[in-house]
Amino acid sequence: MSNSNFDFNPALPKPIGFKIQEGQYGNQLRIFIPKESITHLMDHMQNLVNTKSTTGKVYLGKEKGTVEAEGIYINAKALESEYGIYGQINPQKIENAPSSNELPF
Repeated sequence: MSNSNFDFNPALPKPIGFKIQEGQYGNQLRIFIPKESITHLMDHMQNLVNTKSTTGKVYLGKEKGTVEAEGIYINAKALESEYGIYGQINPQKIENAPSSNELPF
């Protein structure tokens, strides 16, 4: 369902590309970040930390198992073709996010 009133303002000048491919250790996620998007991605990730931190789970290996941690999510729609699963990541820009210096910790 499309919302024609929604103006998408991308956080990155060029999107991040990803694909899942067969690698040395089974399926592997491969991410390509265009050079001109790297500093924009870092700024966006800091804005996510400052505005949308949440609790999630991470796997630390067989000995330590799964633990909860504070962090951010980066979501993307995955597509599938005869060549595998792939997609792009270019999130909505976060406007007027507080800086780390304004946070009370």
